[in-house]
Amino acid sequence: MADVYEKLGKAVAKQMGYKSVKDEEFVQAMMDVARHGASGGFSGFVYYNETTDFYDKNEDDIWELLEQAADSIGEKHPLALIATFSGAKDVHGDNQFKNLLAWFALEEVARWIESKVEA
Repeated sequence: MADVYEKLGKAVAKQMGYKSVKDEEFVQAMMDVARHGASGGFSGFVYYNETTDFYDKNEDDIWELLEQAADSIGEKHPLALIATFSGAKDVHGDNQFKNLLAWFALEEVARWIESKVEA
């Protein structure tokens, strides 16, 4: 089974309109996401219809990533981690929740790619 970062990396690239995670423009976009966060407005992750679609297509992988992230910082449950996200207090419905988690996945993929580029 492919690593969750690799699977989500491919899904993010596709969502943003790139053919590959190795596309130079995609890597640059990921560097920008890593520096500025998903709320900066990145293609494919701007509107609720985009982010909810991404979440729906990648829900299992997003939750696997959430579980790994929660475990890595000693949280007992992913929901405890989600509660710490910037913007979590403003979530009042499904679309906002899915958007928050799509942005989490985008930012995690961006940090993963950034760590590979800087290595």
